[in-house]
Amino acid sequence: MKMEDFSSYCAGTTFANEMAMASPFSSLEHAITVVRDIWYRKLNVRSWLEAISGRSCSNEYLEMVNEATMQELNKWGLRYKEKFGYVFVTFVVCRTSEDILAELKMRFNNSHGVELEIASTEELKYIERAIRELLSKKYVQTTNEGDVSAEYSSEIVADTLDGADTDSEDDLDAIFSGGYDISRDVELNKVPEDNKTLNTQHREDAVCAAKRGFDLNKLP
Repeated sequence: MKMEDFSSYCAGTTFANEMAMASPFSSLEHAITVVRDIWYRKLNVRSWLEAISGRSCSNEYLEMVNEATMQELNKWGLRYKEKFGYVFVTFVVCRTSEDILAELKMRFNNSHGVELEIASTEELKYIERAIRELLSKKYVQTTNEGDVSAEYSSEIVADTLDGADTDSEDDLDAIFSGGYDISRDVELNKVPEDNKTLNTQHREDAVCAAKRGFDLNKLP
């Protein structure tokens, strides 16, 4: 398969390229395993941000939202982007707008490292769904949508990305636009597993100032 086959489902060019190189797949289950391996073990934080920056899940539920809830979602969505530097991403299938708003408010209080891990996991759910739809005509489906990212869930959301390496000279404006510079808090060049090796003291928001020199370019 070509890179273009995957780039339409994920804004991350590195991810699309890795998927194209890994194809063809022996089954849909094999493809999903490769998706998760690439996402968590081969992409750095910068690549995650590139993918997240191209996602807007609001269109899937805003049509059914009442005016008051929509105003709240817009208000908190802007606050979220101002704080974290990227749009709020959550998997909205079979969920109410009130539930999504409650999650948005709750996640707004997260540290930057913790929130990036959660956002990346939610983004992966959309990617997996799209890959299933893309390949379901070719392979017999052996995985359930309800199990999206279950293999990695306990490994990703529980901790922060505090150990990531980054290239502090890279210009993050090319990835996303926003007032917050995430490179002050996490290293963009490290993969997720490497990012978890930092001292636990960085897991607290109180030490946010100490994270300002972290490199965002390392893999999570």
